Amino acid sequence: MQAQEAMTKDVVTVGPETAVGEIAGLLVRHRISAVPVVAEDNRVVGIVSQTDLGHRSETATEKKRKWWLEAFANPDAKAREFIKSHAHEAKDIMSRFVVSVSPQASLAEVADILDSHRIRQVPVMEGGKLLGMISRADLVRKLPEVTVSKPAARSDNGALQKAIWEQIKAQSWLRSAYVSVQVRDGVAELWGAVDTADQHRALRVLVEGVPGVVRVEDRVGVLPQMVAT
Repeated sequence: MQAQEAMTKDVVTVGPETAVGEIAGLLVRHRISAVPVVAEDNRVVGIVSQTDLGHRSETATEKKRKWWLEAFANPDAKAREFIKSHAHEAKDIMSRFVVSVSPQASLAEVADILDSHRIRQVPVMEGGKLLGMISRADLVRKLPEVTVSKPAARSDNGALQKAIWEQIKAQSWLRSAYVSVQVRDGVAELWGAVDTADQHRALRVLVEGVPGVVRVEDRVGVLPQMVAT
């Protein structure tokens, strides 16, 4: 699935001269965390987020440094902070560096970008022009539309055991030498030990996701911390 299939097309936007108060009202009213700033040709020139409005003179939330740090603060940085807290139009407070995705980006790529930049939503753009917005909520909304069904159990136990073992060995977070697996009629029986409870859960999820596995019998233990380290 691609970004263009999950994105919100009816996007709330503002212009460069939109007032700060109006932007704040839009964020609250539409329950969104950011709005793109677009020019007349639908070209994205920036974005205003809740973070950009977090330190404002109107609410007495301007950034303040301890007196001994104030003396060493960069004058340009202080000037930028003043603009953020006192300017009245989108063009002065917006972030000009806009993280975006293409309409053909996979949902996995979108999720990675949201995580790596620690943002909640990202514009979908092509040729610098806005096509839509895709958020974490949009990714969640797509989950019910995906039908997940497991294929019938494989009749070849050896082939299924090999497929599971290849998946186990491919994981960098798991010491595969400490784990063994046996398969009978689609039932995967796990034995051995892992370093942590998180690895234990991840191993079970991994094996359950291998096509042909109908059930997992989990007999894996967690090593005591002294042994694991």
